[in-house]
Amino acid sequence: MSKVNPRVDLAFKKIFGVEENKDLLISLINAIVSEKDQIVEVTLLKSV
Repeated sequence: MSKVNPRVDLAFKKIFGVEENKDLLISLINAIVSEKDQIVEVTLLKSV
């Protein structure tokens, strides 16, 4: 089984760009931003 590289755009979208994984995306963003800028909700938009 091959590994998925999350740094590749398509893999990132497959992992973090689906409703089922919104909690993972929120956790990732909150790990990057300062504590005062933490988010609690995201809205996923369809890309063109």
